[in-house]
Parts: sequence; C-alpha cells; structure tokens
Amino acid sequence: MKSLLFSRFLLLLPWVLIVIIVLDIDSSRAPLPALYPRGGGEGGSGGARPPAPRRRPEAVLPTIYAITPTYSRPVQKAELTRLANTFRQVSRLHWILVEDAAARSELMRTTRKVSVWPVGLVGGRRYERPVVENGKVVGWYTGWRADRPFAIDMAGFAVSLQVILSHPKAVFKRRGSQPGMQESDFLKQITTVEELEPKANNCTKVLVWHTRTEKVNLANEPKYHLDTVNIEV
Repeated sequence: MKSLLFSRFLLLLPWVLIVIIVLDIDSSRAPLPALYPRGGGEGGSGGARPPAPRRRPEAVLPTIYAITPTYSRPVQKAELTRLANTFRQVSRLHWILVEDAAARSELMRTTRKVSVWPVGLVGGRRYERPVVENGKVVGWYTGWRADRPFAIDMAGFAVSLQVILSHPKAVFKRRGSQPGMQESDFLKQITTVEELEPKANNCTKVLVWHTRTEKVNLANEPKYHLDTVNIEV
C-alpha cells in the first residue's frame, strides 16, 4: 500500500511543481502603475481620466545597401536567382544589381496537368529543352539519349496534384529503372507527350537551372549552335 501511494506521489510531483511555478510567476508580476490618479480635482471628486500617452515606436532597422556587379557566364542567372531568394529573407535590404542585361527574368506558375520547360546547365550542355511546334511538344533538344520517351530532366516538369490523386498507382521508382529513365517511367504512367503543356514562352526561356557547387560541365555542348531557337541561359 505504501509503495502504491509513493509511486502515485512521484507521478503527481512534476505536475504539482509546474503549477507552483506558474502561480509564482503570476504572483510576481506587479500590476502596471496608473499613469494618472483615478480621482481628480479638489475634494476627491471624480474626473475624466486623461488618455494614456502613445508608446514610442520601435527603432527602425537601418537599411543595408548591397551592390553586386556581375558578368556574363554560364552560371550567372542561376547564381543571381539563388542569391535573390536568399536576400528575400533579410529585412530592409536594398539590392543594387549591376548586370549586362536590360530586362529581368520571371517565373512560370500555372499547370493544368503536366507542364514542361527548359533546364539550364544540364546533360553536359548549356540547356536542354522540349522542342515545341504550334504549342505542342514534338521532340527534345538534349545532349544524351534523345530517344527516351520523355527526354527531360527531373527539374524540367511539374505535375498537378489532381493528376497525382487521379492516378493512385503511379509511382516514381527509386529502383528498377534504367539510368536516366526515371522521369520517363514516371511520366508514362500519367500523361503522353501530346498532352504536355509547354511553359516559359513555348520552352524558349531558361528559368530553372541544374546547378552544383562545382564548375559547370559543358562537355556535350556543340561547337556550333544546332538548335533552331537562340536561348539565353
């Protein structure tokens, strides 16, 4: 009997201590002093209480001015985009970018089923992309195995959530696919090439990059321009 009571006491002890600490904290908080006396005038007659003074605004953070001079190179836009997303987290930072271009790049967003776009710095080339004619994907500009059903990089497509929900058996294979065929094996389960939605101005703009913290590999870049579209990376 004693052991049972002792075990229950040990079980309740932490909660009792927590309640005591909370009560002690509340009791130690002194009430805020009144800014003005409740009564006013002679003889203790009541009077209107003057409004409390406004709090002083918090000190405003000083602005940081960051100046980034840049130059044309294969990883220029990729690195600037990554840096811009980092700077977004800093309060009151004014970024001055000195670059050799007159216009800025923006992003793609809408996808009804499966959308595709070019990817920069991938496959040993400056970019890979779906080839588009009359708004439809008709082929692939790639440096490796253009005969794949979907010769596209992992970063080169987006899938609507509704498509995933309507194909519950579709899986992305970690094992069992041939090298470089994971994208094709997955996309074959949910769409066809004819249904793909070209983004990024009919796949003529690079807005996504496949970057690593190493020197970019352009071993498969042709000596002379072979694509029918001139795309700036």
